[in-house]
Amino acid sequence: MSNNKELIISFCSFLMPEVSHIIKNGDYPDVKLLGFQANCTENSINPDKISAMISDFKFPKSDIFVIVSNCYSKNKNDFRNKNINVFYLEQCFELIINREIVLHYISKGYYIVTNGWLRTYKKSIQSWGFDKDTAKTFFQESLKGILLLDTKIPGDYMPNLIKLSEYMGLSYEILPVGLSHCKLYIDSMVFSWRSEIERRSSNEKISAISEQSANYSVIFNQLETLVNLTDEKEIIQVGFELLNILFAPSNLKFKRIINNTEEEFEFKGIFNNQLKKDDGFEIEIKHSNKLLGIFKICGIQFPNFINQYKKTGVLISQIFGLSIANARKYRTTIEQKEKIESYSTELQTINHSKDKFFSILAHDLKGPFNSLIGFSELLINEVQNKDFENIEEYTHIIHQTSNQTFNLLINLLEWSRSQTGKIEFNPDSFNLANLVGEIISLLKYSAGKKKIKLTTTIPHDLKVFADKNMLKTVIRNLVSNAIKYTKDNGSITVSSTDHKDVTQISISDTGIGINKENLEKLFLIEHTISTSGTDNEKGTGLGLILCKEFIEKHKGKIWAESEVGEGSVFHFTLPKKMLDHE
Repeated sequence: MSNNKELIISFCSFLMPEVSHIIKNGDYPDVKLLGFQANCTENSINPDKISAMISDFKFPKSDIFVIVSNCYSKNKNDFRNKNINVFYLEQCFELIINREIVLHYISKGYYIVTNGWLRTYKKSIQSWGFDKDTAKTFFQESLKGILLLDTKIPGDYMPNLIKLSEYMGLSYEILPVGLSHCKLYIDSMVFSWRSEIERRSSNEKISAISEQSANYSVIFNQLETLVNLTDEKEIIQVGFELLNILFAPSNLKFKRIINNTEEEFEFKGIFNNQLKKDDGFEIEIKHSNKLLGIFKICGIQFPNFINQYKKTGVLISQIFGLSIANARKYRTTIEQKEKIESYSTELQTINHSKDKFFSILAHDLKGPFNSLIGFSELLINEVQNKDFENIEEYTHIIHQTSNQTFNLLINLLEWSRSQTGKIEFNPDSFNLANLVGEIISLLKYSAGKKKIKLTTTIPHDLKVFADKNMLKTVIRNLVSNAIKYTKDNGSITVSSTDHKDVTQISISDTGIGINKENLEKLFLIEHTISTSGTDNEKGTGLGLILCKEFIEKHKGKIWAESEVGEGSVFHFTLPKKMLDHE
C-alpha cells in the first residue's frame, strides 16, 4: 500500500499454520505475522511480555494487533508502545469458527484441536506432564472426546490425530470447517486497519494542503470533519455545499460511479437558471487512479475565473477521492461483518435441522417397525396354530403401518435430498387438472375406507409452470393430511383461484381443524407437530416442512386457515410470471 505502514498480527503459535496459509495466499503485502508461545491454562501473557517481544523484533513504526484468550492476564493494560492493540477472545478457536459453536462443543466435553495444532501436538503432551496410563484416566474422566476442526490446510494430519486419540484414550470426531470464517475475521481486522491508515493519511494530507494558501481556508473550514464521514451520500452533500460556496453555480450534479454502474445526484445552486449552463466545468473524483465520480458545475457566476476554479478543483478531487474511497472501504468492512453474522446464523439453522432429522429417524421409525415386527410374529403364531380368527385384523394393521412407514420414509428422504441440494428444480408448463386427477385416483382407496368424498373443481384447461414432481409431492402430502384428519363421511375439495400475478391452489376439508397455537408452528422445522388422525393414523409433521421447501423453490407462498371442529384449508401460490419463460 502507498502509506508504507505495516500491520503485525501476533497470536498463539498453535494457530500460526492456519493464519499463515491465509496471509500467504491472499492480498496482504502490508501484513506480517508473529507467533508467541502460550499456556492455555495459565495467564502467562501480559502487557510487559508482549512489549518485550515486540521490541525484540524492532517494529517501531508498525501497528501491532495481539490476539489473546485465556492465556492473557488482564490485570495490567499499560503498553509502552502505543501502537499495540489487544483483541481478547473468549476462546482462541473463535478465529476458526463461530464462538457459539466452540462453546457448544466445549460444554459437551470435547477437547478441540486444529490441523495446525496437531503439527506440534507432542509439545502440548510434554507440557501436560502425564504418562500414558495417567493421561487416559484423567482425560476419560473429564472429557467426552476429541474434536478436530478440519481447516483443510495442506498436510496429512490423521497419523497425529490417531496418536493423540490413543494417548488421551478418547475417540475423535472431525468437523470440516475450512478457513472461510478465519479469513473473514482476518479480512475484517485488516480492512478496518487499512481504512484507519487511509483516514490518518487523509488528515495528514489535508493539514499539509491547508498550510499552502489562506485562500483555501473556506475549503478546509468545510472539510475538517469530511474524512470522518462514512456515508457516501453525506460526503456528496458536503461537496455540493462547498462547490456552491466556491463557484456560485446555478446547478450542480454528481455522477456516482461504482461497480460499472452510474447514479446521478442533483443540487440547485444559489443563482437561478438564467445563467448559461455552458459556463461550467467538471471535477473528476479519483482515488488511486480509479474514477469514483464526477462533479458537474453548471452556470458559474464568474466564468472569467474558470481557470482558477479548475486549479482549485484538483485539490477538491484529491480530498473527495480520499473521503469517498474511505466510505466505500468502511462499507465493505460492515458487509464483511454482516456476512460473518449471516454465516453463523445459517450454520446454527443447519445444525438444528440436522438434529431434528436424526430425532425423527430415531423416534418415528422405531414405533412402526416395532409394530410390524410384533404383529408379524403374532401372524406367524396364528398360522402355525391354525387359528385364523384374527388374521384379517393383523394383516390390516400390518398393511396400514407399512403404508404409513413408507410415506414417512418418502418424506424423510425427499426432505433430506432438498437440504443437500440433490433434488433438481426442473419447471415446465403442464395441465394442473390432469396432475390433480392422478393424485386423487392414487388416494381414492384411503379416502374410500373412511367414506370421504374426494373432489376437484380445477378448470380442465388450467396450466401452471412448475416442477411437476415437486408439485405432485406437495399436493399428495396436503390431500393425504386432509384424509388423515377428516372423519368418516366427510369431504375434501381441491380447487384453484385465478389472481393477477399468481395461481392459488387450495385443499379444503371438513376435518377436526387445528388450534391457533399449532397453526402458527405448522411450517417450522423446530416445531414439527405430530397429531394422530381420526383413524389413529400417525405422522411426523415433516410433510408440511417439505411442502414449504418445494413451494418456496417456486417463489410461492404456503399458509393454512383453520378452526377447531370446523375443518382446515391449506393454500399455496405459484407465480404466473414463470409462464413467460415457457
